[in-house]
Amino acid sequence: MTLARKYKKSLEKQWCLRFKTRHPDGDNYDGVVMNITSELVVLREEDDFVFDGIIILPKKSIKGYRDDKYERCSNKILRQNGEIRKCRSPRWLNSCKILPDILKQMKSRDIWPGVETLFNKKTESAFYIGPITRLADDHFYLRCYDAAGNWEKEYKLTYREVFRIEFNSKYCNNFNAYMRKRSGI
Repeated sequence: MTLARKYKKSLEKQWCLRFKTRHPDGDNYDGVVMNITSELVVLREEDDFVFDGIIILPKKSIKGYRDDKYERCSNKILRQNGEIRKCRSPRWLNSCKILPDILKQMKSRDIWPGVETLFNKKTESAFYIGPITRLADDHFYLRCYDAAGNWEKEYKLTYREVFRIEFNSKYCNNFNAYMRKRSGI
């Protein structure tokens, strides 16, 4: 089955799949597709049979999927424990077709995303988190902080380097809440 048909199956049946990516470390994401555009796949991420954040993957980041006995079992558990009923996505995402649309909406809603980029011929990655400060046609800026809770500089990130965007996860929500109370913005 093609990736496009798997995206559609996941969206229509609220079916959790494993998405294999082109990340240099071989990262995979388990989740239910919430939205599909010509360029993006929006997932409600699943971890330990519970839904956490929203992951936005450019289609170019995805190289394959897994939908076998493990996913059948996982989907049975998600239905039995009631998590599948909580599998929702913010309505505003439905109007977003490309990465700039998503980042514009996040900026206007004061959502601080986590953004992972691939660089150096896609052999290395970096994770940035913090408020979106400015948007342009081919890039955007984040005022970031590091994993030790120290404010850093404003970083310029290009849309073409974006591997994934994450928000509304426990990690982002808890760390962002902490950093919003610290000076530096």
